[in-house]
Amino acid sequence: MTALALVLVTVALVWPAPALLARSRFALRHPAWGLVAWQAIGLASGLSAIGAGLVYGWDSPLWTGRVALAGALLLAGYLLAAALVIAVRTVRHRRRHRRLLDLVSRPLPALPGGRLLDSPRATAYCLPGLRSRLVVTSGAVDALSPPALAAVVAHESAHLSQRHDLVVLPFVAWHTALPFLPSARTARAAVALLVEAMADDAARARIGDRPLAEALAAVALAGSADYAATPSTRARLDRL
Repeated sequence: MTALALVLVTVALVWPAPALLARSRFALRHPAWGLVAWQAIGLASGLSAIGAGLVYGWDSPLWTGRVALAGALLLAGYLLAAALVIAVRTVRHRRRHRRLLDLVSRPLPALPGGRLLDSPRATAYCLPGLRSRLVVTSGAVDALSPPALAAVVAHESAHLSQRHDLVVLPFVAWHTALPFLPSARTARAAVALLVEAMADDAARARIGDRPLAEALAAVALAGSADYAATPSTRARLDRL
């Protein structure tokens, strides 16, 4: 494949393809396949951009060929370095978060790795890692019915068991390394929604649609009478 063809592939993968996929209903209906498509776009766009520089630099006897070759190598090194920095930063942040969390929360005996955090806000989240944590606030326990609370736990447990943090991490690195690319911002937001949809599907399979819908509404509306649901929350509720 010529350098020009690789450039055209790169342009297609960083502009129209992400925009079309982000608007696709198929991706949200089938989030696992949607994630595969996003991963393919992210990997192929990087490889095609680097490949264009390498091919042109290898074939061209002009000084521009040497510049293109150096640029391709620099881009590859930059992207790898950015991914490494984000990974290290994420591990350190999780370690600090876990230490603080263990100080201010108390264990949930019925839930391995579960922590109860005193807060009037109805919130639940997970902290991935080798010593993962699943955090539920006292506000969530008070606001939710037992089935809805079970749906919340099932949702967060799916994030941990399916290692959604590892799925999202490359897109966080991509956006951090190239924040000026609209496709990087689009991909990060779309992938975040898709992993939430996958966790929702796991909770639906275990607990049911109605408890999950109750949980989504109660957690999203906590703390503000005039709360406007985010597009992500509306999309997830529409799937139910």
